Amino acid sequence: ILPPIMSGKVTTHAAITYGRVNVRARVPKGAFLWPAIWLLPRDNHYGNWPRSGEIDLMETKGNAWTSEWGGDHGIRSIGSTLHWGPDAGHNCFQKTHGEKYLNQPDGWHGWHTYSLDWTRNHLSILVDNQEIYRLTTPGNGMYNYCPYHNIEDPWRNGPHNAPFDQPFHLLLNVAVGGTSGFFAEGQYDVPKSWRNDSPHPMRDFWEHRGEWLKTWHGDDVAMLIDYVEMIQY
Repeated sequence: ILPPIMSGKVTTHAAITYGRVNVRARVPKGAFLWPAIWLLPRDNHYGNWPRSGEIDLMETKGNAWTSEWGGDHGIRSIGSTLHWGPDAGHNCFQKTHGEKYLNQPDGWHGWHTYSLDWTRNHLSILVDNQEIYRLTTPGNGMYNYCPYHNIEDPWRNGPHNAPFDQPFHLLLNVAVGGTSGFFAEGQYDVPKSWRNDSPHPMRDFWEHRGEWLKTWHGDDVAMLIDYVEMIQY
């Protein structure tokens, strides 16, 4: 079957290595919406994901509330993450993750500025100039920061902050549902209508549209963008 919902993504041609990124945006609200403001490497210099890194300024869920991983990770919670590792099975993102909670009825569904301050020696992710997460890049390299054992170091020929030393471009997108595990098998304000291991998750999702579609209201389900800045240092 065709995907029941078509999601959207905008990618910049511009890419920077070190600098300041500012995105003033209003994230959507509505059950099982997944907005993200993030950066990916332009050239995959160190190899396929996550060898070449990923920088997530903001991810959230549009649900009014969730109960998963020991807390509410719905619209009141945003997360910022760096993904990096020698292969997909050894992604050490747990060491480079931060969250910020906003205890208001609509949570982060309002106008906010999401920023990245990036140099050779640190990556700082902020919302409204308040820091969510900071990595001071270790002098002995990211490989030793996890560390990994008996796995080839993909950054051995790079500087101490590899893979975060290459040009990255910006992505703005809103996804829906999915089977990646971002929507865990937890509890939600609207019952989750598919399992991540289902043989037909899209059909399961669509057949229960009477439950989640009523939480989608007009432009509230859109990511609205005021401006984007990418300033090279």
